[in-house]
Amino acid sequence: MKSCDICPGGEACAGLNLAPVLVRVFDLYAAGKTDKFEILFSLDEDEEEMLETHTADVRRACWTRAALSAIAEVLVRSEADLSSPAEWRQVVEDTLTTAKAAYENFPWNLPDLVEQAPDLHERVLERVHGDGFGGEISKRLFAKICKVTVYGYLRG
Repeated sequence: MKSCDICPGGEACAGLNLAPVLVRVFDLYAAGKTDKFEILFSLDEDEEEMLETHTADVRRACWTRAALSAIAEVLVRSEADLSSPAEWRQVVEDTLTTAKAAYENFPWNLPDLVEQAPDLHERVLERVHGDGFGGEISKRLFAKICKVTVYGYLRG
């Protein structure tokens, strides 16, 4: 995943620190809380503190890294709920569609979902336990699903 030009790295990286908050935003959105204020009011004190601490001078690349890291986390978590490897495609499509909607009020760069699709695929592949994800979702297919999510159709 790309970092911003001034990333301090490690535990000080805003992108890494904001990712758990965006996982929570994803979960709230997926559970039916779609209003941005309702979502913000649903965050706990630790999540609010993370937002306050790590959004000063944060760049779009940081938000993008946080969003992509959160998407990877959601996909990895999804593995436990699958009864068949064939379900991976639908899980990926649903996760990306939900993330796009859930994060629309955050200043992430949605087209980077396409540009960084290979890295995101690799990140998920490294963290899942079975071979279902890699067997069902090739890097090329993952990139295509990302393109459809971002642009609504396949181009180029």
